[in-house]
Amino acid sequence: MNTVPGLTVLTVAIGTTLMSALGAVVTPDVEFFETKIRPVLVESCYDCHSSTSKKLKGALRVDNRATLLKGGDTAPAVVPGKPEESLLLTAISHRNEDLLMPPKKPKLPDAVIANFERWIRDGAVWPEGDKPTEAA
Repeated sequence: MNTVPGLTVLTVAIGTTLMSALGAVVTPDVEFFETKIRPVLVESCYDCHSSTSKKLKGALRVDNRATLLKGGDTAPAVVPGKPEESLLLTAISHRNEDLLMPPKKPKLPDAVIANFERWIRDGAVWPEGDKPTEAA
């Protein structure tokens, strides 16, 4: 994915500000998701696992909560409240040699992995109204 450094963070900040301006409740859990989780999903996962992917890998989309809970070819990617059962965490932690994400890149930093573990343990909060989109 070609990105401009800082653009994802700026986009998230604008989105959070807009949600607040429109009267949407921005809870600490939603703010954590928007600042610590969604940017990583966008930067590291969307190329292969989103509605905008040229070729969807493993039938898994990570661009909305419903598809994460449904999972792909193998099982649910996220089991809210149960990080030990969440394949997404297994993949980004490089705990299974057959499931190393992101592929052909170094493992994500431990702090990022800890954020995902916390997010999953806390229920995998995703902003309300963030609905799945159809592939283009």
